[in-house]
Amino acid sequence: MARTKNEALHVKRKSQILAAARKCFIANGIHTTSMQEICKTSKISPGALYRYYPSKQAIIEAIAAHEHQQNQELIEFLRDAKDPVVGLQQALPDTLDTLLNKDFARLMIEISTEASRNKDVHRVFSEVEDQFKRELIEIFVSAQQNKGLPKSVNVPEAIYIVLALFDGITSQTANDAAPDRKQLTSNLDKMIATLFQQ
Repeated sequence: MARTKNEALHVKRKSQILAAARKCFIANGIHTTSMQEICKTSKISPGALYRYYPSKQAIIEAIAAHEHQQNQELIEFLRDAKDPVVGLQQALPDTLDTLLNKDFARLMIEISTEASRNKDVHRVFSEVEDQFKRELIEIFVSAQQNKGLPKSVNVPEAIYIVLALFDGITSQTANDAAPDRKQLTSNLDKMIATLFQQ
């Protein structure tokens, strides 16, 4: 029983630290945020913080791991779908819940900015993005090979455009320019159908 309580506390503390780090990164930028600021915001002692995350880079890697987990949820959903194009369209509401979240959008902008000058941050998030793109391509190529997708579709190019659209929505959300949710969902649905010619 004690171990279960300790594990629950461990998860809670890590979540608390990551939430505080995200808040600091959004407010002050990753580059200028110190571990001391994260301690203060999370209301956790430096000793406790360094026990869970020995460096700011470790925190950034934990945020990247969370993004990877979210990506994998979509990947698994599409793998289970009879038609990945329809699956991607069905996933739009949940995907937009994330993309239209202002805190998420602002954090992604901060990460992108930091990645442009910090090779370690760039490496961590590039690995997450590259794997996501690679797995998406594999799913849609498999559908193409099984004659569920026209041979004329350039799958890598179509996936590139879909991800560029998602990145653009994130950028617009960070700048307080998010469009009507219902109209956006409808337009994305049509774009995805057009890209994959369905």
